[in-house]
Order: sequence, then structure tokens, then C-alpha cells
Amino acid sequence: MAKLSYKISYYVFYVCIAVILIVLALFFGVGYEHLNEAQLNEPVNTPALMYLMYFMFFVCVAVTVIAAIVQIVASLRDNPASTIKSLLGFVGLIVLLFVTYAIGSDVPVMLGGSGIYDDPTMLKVTDMFIYSTYVLLIIASIATLLNLFGVFKK
Repeated sequence: MAKLSYKISYYVFYVCIAVILIVLALFFGVGYEHLNEAQLNEPVNTPALMYLMYFMFFVCVAVTVIAAIVQIVASLRDNPASTIKSLLGFVGLIVLLFVTYAIGSDVPVMLGGSGIYDDPTMLKVTDMFIYSTYVLLIIASIATLLNLFGVFKK
């Protein structure tokens, strides 16, 4: 079974590399004579590059979520206590996201001096990601320092 999964991942990797190289060749090699409304040079294949990035991001997220669910189900059969303990980190992340969303600001912001962005949900989501990044960076820094001092050694 491991050999089959290795072969599948091997071929998927090379297909991804081929698609990326084709899109990059189209982006950098074709259509640089196209000017946009601001009279700036805009490659014709910019949307293709953007859609490829979106597609790869969503596939990555989907595969990660599916693999995590499969691993949790398999782990529940072997060692339920350890699985519940490991899920506490995930639950903590969800709680952190809810708390940082709740404290996020929905005050409209200026857009480059020529407009106002006033969608309260997206403003709060932006603050949520910024605050969550800060909290997780602090937690990672503290954990790294504790590990350096040997607190986690058995």
C-alpha cells in the first residue's frame, strides 16, 4: 500500500510541476503588450496564474482537512485518550478564532485615499487573522524558549 501511495504522490507532484511551468511560461512569455486602463503593462495570462494559485490553495486545504479527519478516526480506534488530548489544540485554535473575531474592529477604513471600505464582517475577519497570528506567534516563541531550557524533556 505504501508503494501505491508513493507512486500516486510521485505522479501528482510531477503533474503539478508541469502545470505550474506551463502557466508560468504563459504568464511570463505571452501577452506583455497589453495595457490596462491605467496604461500599465498587464500580462494577458494574469487570471490564469491567479486561478492556478486559488485552485492549488483550496486543494491543499481540502487534502489537509481530509487527511486530518482520516488520521483522527484511525487514532480514535487505537488510543482514544491520546486522540482527545490532541484535539484540545484544535479546539483551542477554534476558541482563539472566535475570541479574536469578537474583539475585532468593524470601523471603516480608507482605501488608498480614494474610498472607504465598510464591510463589517470582512473588517472583523481581517482583525481576527491579525490578532490570531500575533497570539500564535507569541505562543510559539514561548514554547520554543521553554524547549530550549529543557522544560519539555522527560
